[in-house]
Amino acid sequence: MQIEQQTLTAAGHPFQVTAYWLDQISDFETPVDYPVMIICPGGGFTYHSGREEAPIATRFAAEGMHTVVLNYQLMDTHTAVYPWALQQVAQTVAWVSSQTGRHVDAQRILLAGFSAGGHVAATFNGVAHDPVLKQRYRLDQYAGEIAAVLLGYPLIDLTAGFPTDAHTRERMTTDSRLWAAQKLVTAQSKPAFIWQTITDELVPAQNSLSYVQALLAHGVAAEYHLFGSGIHGLALANHVTEKPGKTKYLNQPVSQWIGLATRWLQTQDLLAGTF
Repeated sequence: MQIEQQTLTAAGHPFQVTAYWLDQISDFETPVDYPVMIICPGGGFTYHSGREEAPIATRFAAEGMHTVVLNYQLMDTHTAVYPWALQQVAQTVAWVSSQTGRHVDAQRILLAGFSAGGHVAATFNGVAHDPVLKQRYRLDQYAGEIAAVLLGYPLIDLTAGFPTDAHTRERMTTDSRLWAAQKLVTAQSKPAFIWQTITDELVPAQNSLSYVQALLAHGVAAEYHLFGSGIHGLALANHVTEKPGKTKYLNQPVSQWIGLATRWLQTQDLLAGTF
């Protein structure tokens, strides 16, 4: 595996990506073009959670895909999250699509998002596949497209529990069109794998439920797992992403989500192998 850190620019806003490129296996007779998963970590739009960066990236790399961690636009004194985060996703997709020397399968680019990063991914899945909105937010300037999204305990609707005040929501964006990702779903949105816990104390499960209902209403393929218990931000839910001394970050039933997501990707012909 080769790890590459790169500074990209979208609409004049520089941002960082970290790519984990798989090496070719030396005793394969022919080269393999691998899928790529772009990962948007959570952090409440105030930071990027390290627990949802390298641990997630390397775990999915072990399943046979390149992975790229995207440090999208956060809230700061002068800049809102949107629309810049959407353009940064689009630029990352375009950059990944151009990496032909890395043996990338540009038809199998996946977009994963956790918590706040889930809002970025779900919003992109709506805007990027609506011709009017794609032009409005200038995503039509970028090449390439995603094939599916994976969402872990995603923030979907900025009015459905997090944030708890209008001021914070408007620091993310004053554009109300982008507050509720479920309202952006169309029949052209890409298939989605979603998971959350029903006891999530920060982002109510109604967020993921509303997104799944929107996908169903528009005939978009989806798989949804609502686990019976667990805190927000479980990441891998195992010892790798357990905060030191905090066993509440361990959850054996929830830790199965990686295997469930892998099998779903295989059923969608987005990852090699069958079960």
